[in-house]
Formats: sequence, C-alpha cells, structure tokens
Amino acid sequence: MTVNPDEGHVAKIRSAGFFTKGVVYVLIGALTFMAAFGLGGDITSTDGVVNFLLELPLGKILGGIVALGLIAYSLWRIYQMLVRPGKPNKKSKDWKDGFTRFRYFYSAIFYGIIAYSFAKPLIKYLMGEGGGGPSENSTQQKAALGELLANDWGKMAIWVLAAIIAAQAVWQFKLAYSGKFMKKIDNYPDIKHEYDFIRKSGRLGYSARGLVFGIISYFLVMVILQHNAQVYKGTEGALQYMLSFSYGSILLGITALGLIGYGVFNIMVARHANLTTIR
Repeated sequence: MTVNPDEGHVAKIRSAGFFTKGVVYVLIGALTFMAAFGLGGDITSTDGVVNFLLELPLGKILGGIVALGLIAYSLWRIYQMLVRPGKPNKKSKDWKDGFTRFRYFYSAIFYGIIAYSFAKPLIKYLMGEGGGGPSENSTQQKAALGELLANDWGKMAIWVLAAIIAAQAVWQFKLAYSGKFMKKIDNYPDIKHEYDFIRKSGRLGYSARGLVFGIISYFLVMVILQHNAQVYKGTEGALQYMLSFSYGSILLGITALGLIGYGVFNIMVARHANLTTIR
C-alpha cells in the first residue's frame, strides 16, 4: 500500500521537521542581522543558536526539543530518499533520480549532525558531565581537516567536499532564480497572496544559502592551497568574512535577512507543504 505523505504520521513528522528547521534559521538570521548593525546579537551559526537557547530558562530542554524536530526533518529526508513521494515513476533509475536521492541522503546526515549539537548539552547534563559545549565543534572540524591534510588521499577528500559544497551553492542559486521549489498556483486562488509571500521568502533564502555555501567551499579550497586547517571558518566564519568587503555590514545584513526568509519559508512549508516541491 502506498503511503500518502500528506496524511498521518508522515505528514506530522514532515511538518515538525520543517517548522523546527525554520525556527533555527530565523534565529540565526535575526542574531546575525542585529550584530551586522550593532543592535546586539551575534554573527553566528547553529552553535550560536545552541548557546542562545542555553541562556534561556530550561534552555537544555529547549535544545532537546529542537533536536527532536531536526531529527524529524532528517527522517523525512530519508523517507524521500527511499520512497520518492509524488514521483510518477518511482522505479526510475536514471542519473537525475540518483542525484536527487544523494541530495536527500546528504541533507539527512547534515541535519542529523546539527540535531546532535542541540541535544548534546542535555545529554551531557543527564549523564552528569560538564563542558563539551557547541564551541568544541569548530575545533574538532579543524582537527579533522588537519589530519586529512597529512595524507594525499585526505587532500583529495577535501577537494571532493569542497566540490560538493560548491555544487550545493550553485544549486541554491539555481532554485532561487527558477523558483521551481514552488508548484503552480492555478488551483489555489484563495491563498494567492500567501503563496507569493512563501515564494519570495524562499527565493531570498535560497540566494543567501548559496552565498554562504560558496564562501565555505572557498575556505576549503584555501585549506588545501595554504596547507593550513586553521583557514577553515565554517558558517559563522563565512558570515563574518562578508564584513571584509566594502559595505560589508549591508551585505551581511541582506544575507541575514535572507536566512530569516529561508526560515519563514520552511515554517510556511510546514503549514502548506502540499503547495511546494521541496528541494
């Protein structure tokens, strides 16, 4: 029997995942936007959001709830990879189908790792352990890159990773330009204005993500060329790097608004997923 992704537990898991992902991006964008114009906040990534939540009452529990939501998103991506809901010919084995399945798998792993960063403070608290906050992530990433640099195969692995992230950047820009992440509105005239808002938020968000992915890929290339793992800065470093350009605060502010837009897009997708073809 075929499972309809718009019904039952699958729909609930999908909605919880997209809503949580949206909230995380809204927080990243809002904190970064405030920092760009000296209004407080902090130029940050998911690690910064974890720290932000930890400063709130019951912050560890809030982090655990966010982790569950992101796990739901990862499960939805795995479901998409295995079942390909909405695809007319699910038996297709062409290269496009394989590429799409790989993207879903990559997304599931990526957000699964982020989910762990939100859950880690609560897990360590329940186990009676201290320390091990999200600030360790950057150090661990650089240490891993340093080990890879020590071997020829490791350098090749970094090149492959840089290429994958660069391709992701191009894909984000392509989606932003084409708007193909939305279905036609012909059959939904009653919510046309809301639909347009979702589409505009998505386009702004995908553009911002494309810029951030592009800078991260550049960092990885510099790691190889300079043979120095410390060059890698991650998402937070990519946002801070924008300040090195003329009118960097404006560029960073626009990118932050884009991340907020992407978050709003995901929140609206949680409500109207039947109107979107999520990429």
